[in-house]
Amino acid sequence: MRIAINAVAFYAAWLAAVLFAAKGWPLASIGSCGAVIALHLWMAERSGIEAAHIAAAAVTGFALETLLLQAGLATYASGGPLDGAAPAWVVFLWMAFATLFNCSLAWLKPRLWLAIVFAFVGGPASYWAGAKLGAMELAQPVWISLGVIGVLWAIAFPSLMVLTRLTGAGDAPARET
Repeated sequence: MRIAINAVAFYAAWLAAVLFAAKGWPLASIGSCGAVIALHLWMAERSGIEAAHIAAAAVTGFALETLLLQAGLATYASGGPLDGAAPAWVVFLWMAFATLFNCSLAWLKPRLWLAIVFAFVGGPASYWAGAKLGAMELAQPVWISLGVIGVLWAIAFPSLMVLTRLTGAGDAPARET
């Protein structure tokens, strides 16, 4: 049940965040992701370690998204307070994504080659969907933007998964609710 709650909560937050950002409501985007993060930390047995993984995803996401922005490969509908840097709502999406690592995506931890493939395909698919929903624009030709995003995600996601594997988080059962 915990795995289903984790997956559904993330995808609901992703959709809400993207739609809110497309409407120009970045604080609502942050709120939808923040709710998933709070739920995850409340349910986690080792919330301190989970919080560290979420922080690592925030730093990684900020760096990757700022790189995409600076390279002109992506622009966001709701920008952030720092000119030329990734908007906060996108960083919060990365943080919400990190809630999946030790729960619904934990099965990928021992299969890093599959995590690479998953990231190379799933990362760009998420950006393409976000662009279609109006939360961002991808540079033309889109296939180049998506290819670069795929390569960056194929590095970032497995790296974050290795971090979760090294710290052993997720090995203990979740708190019963």
